[in-house]
Formats: sequence, structure tokens, C-alpha cells
Amino acid sequence: MNRNALLIAILATCAMATAGAAAEVTVIDGDTIVYDGRQAEIWGTIAPSRTEICTTSTNEKWPCGERAYEQLSELARDETFRCEEKEERFLLCRAGGLDVGLLMVKEGLVRARQDYHDVEARAREAKVGLWQ
Repeated sequence: MNRNALLIAILATCAMATAGAAAEVTVIDGDTIVYDGRQAEIWGTIAPSRTEICTTSTNEKWPCGERAYEQLSELARDETFRCEEKEERFLLCRAGGLDVGLLMVKEGLVRARQDYHDVEARAREAKVGLWQ
């Protein structure tokens, strides 16, 4: 094996090892996690408190805060879940290559912050989650 081929093989092995290394994640509530020992909020989201109960337009009560927590917890358990700092105290996280904050806003489980106001408007129109 020539020197360049060996170097490429070593770099590829290092990249795979780094990509496969999962960070330790603890979900606090529907928009806050501890990621690799550091507490931060999920970019683009404002979740109801974990104990908050929401009321639909038909007066049905549902545990919206707990539901947001459960959804974020499920996404955080995905083996592909990764985050990067977007801004101080804010992480842009992905699961399966998809933006976790965007998904949570789209499902109506959290309100929009930063970039996702148009997505929240569509969730409101569709009357999903917090907007039912």
C-alpha cells in the first residue's frame, strides 16, 4: 500500500470513529437538554413546561408539556442524534439528518423561536398540537 492510500485509509477510519461516537444526552423538558455535560436549548423552539396542561378548542385537556418532553426524548434516543452549537446556549440538533427543532415546531409540540415562525404558522393553520 502506498503512502497516500495508507493516509486515506487512516483518515477514513478516524472519520468513521468520530461519526459513530454518540454524545451523552439527557432531556430536561421539551426544549432543553444536557448534551455532553452542557445544558442548552434546542434551536428554534420554546416548549411548554413539562407539567403544563393545554386545552384544545373543544375544551379537551392534554399534557402538552409532557408530550413535548416525550417526543424530544424519543428523538434523542435515535442513534444518529447529534448537535452542534448554533449560538451560545443553543444547539442545532439532528436525528436521522432532520432538524429536531423544526420537527417539533411542525408537529405543534413547541412554539417557534428564531427561524421557524413560518413552520409554526402552518402548524397553526393545520390545527395540530398546541394549536388544536
